Amino acid sequence: MTVTEAMAKADELRPNTLTEEQKARFLYELDCDIADLQGVDQPAFIWPKEDATLLMEAPHDNIYPLYLAAQIDYYNQESAMYANDMAIFNNAYNDARSWWRRNNVPQNKGNWKVM
Repeated sequence: MTVTEAMAKADELRPNTLTEEQKARFLYELDCDIADLQGVDQPAFIWPKEDATLLMEAPHDNIYPLYLAAQIDYYNQESAMYANDMAIFNNAYNDARSWWRRNNVPQNKGNWKVM
């Protein structure tokens, strides 16, 4: 999923007045967290010059519009909707991290052997 695709899906979920720059920054922050999980360099913030591909791949790339929807509710001071959105996002994000870890287990780390 790209930054533009994630923003479009979030806009479908929550019509809003946030700028595309703000939404792209939220996605960048989430992608930096995912980069830490994956052990890769943090992505450069290249939007709007380029439409970057986000790090978490399908089938778990739905975390991006869910996160944006929660941020939109937070900035619109919709606390009940924000709480619900964050619960849904956290569940999806935990599933995505677990899926990624299961499918990207390091073979050997020093004296430790992963089984």
